[in-house]
Amino acid sequence: MNPTMLCLDFDGTILRYEDPPEHIHPDIVAALNTLGDAGIEWMANSGRTLEGQYEILQHTARTYGLRHWPSAILHSECFIHRRDNGRYISLDAWNTKAQADMLSVQQVLNAQCKETMNRLIRTYAPMEAQFLDVATVFHMAGDEMRRQSFIADLQGLLACVPNAQLIQNGEWISIIHANVGKGHLLRAYMDHRKISPDHVLAVGDHGNDISMLDGKVTPHVACPGNAYGPTQDAVRRAGGYVAKAHGPAGSLEAFLHYFPELLGST
Repeated sequence: MNPTMLCLDFDGTILRYEDPPEHIHPDIVAALNTLGDAGIEWMANSGRTLEGQYEILQHTARTYGLRHWPSAILHSECFIHRRDNGRYISLDAWNTKAQADMLSVQQVLNAQCKETMNRLIRTYAPMEAQFLDVATVFHMAGDEMRRQSFIADLQGLLACVPNAQLIQNGEWISIIHANVGKGHLLRAYMDHRKISPDHVLAVGDHGNDISMLDGKVTPHVACPGNAYGPTQDAVRRAGGYVAKAHGPAGSLEAFLHYFPELLGST
């Protein structure tokens, strides 16, 4: 069955950073407009905030002609806002539970692991360490081996924190509840809309995208050719499409693979 909806990551997947501010690549815009005209919806699924994604969409619409806005914005790895009459409205049933789940993990981290966490921060000196109500986030730039060592030590710390999971998006590392993340968000929105998994194509590029690209949420999955190695592996195992081209060009290649009749001349 051909997909009737796309679920798209932002960074590394559809964004262009030249000619700032960052925006959806014009070739992706053209494809989304063509697909939208044919009745194919899309949703955004980025770790960025709702406000951050909205600003990118607004700039892309004004400057690059995006006509079809996403039917939902899945954001911050845990929340869903659906589009209704031009506005994005909270999917309250999901968001309330997600908020409570995320808070529960952070409370345990703060109560039981504060000293160990502080010791890891002193040892590895991340560029940023953010202790938010719903997540703990680190920006660990620089050497990849050092970053992976930091991740391994964090994983050891989380062994005693029920329902915690660690996700990586490039240099950014987050501790969140196991019931959230991009795959859970996609499944929740599909359930809300009563959309069959066969109708959705998911495209992403990094570690935090694996949960929506491993074939467990939808069988139609793809990634650019320069995606994170484990992400490419997950897409291949799911029987999905790993593009040859990199970045947005690779995502466009995936669109062409799944929608050749609609995009053959794009």
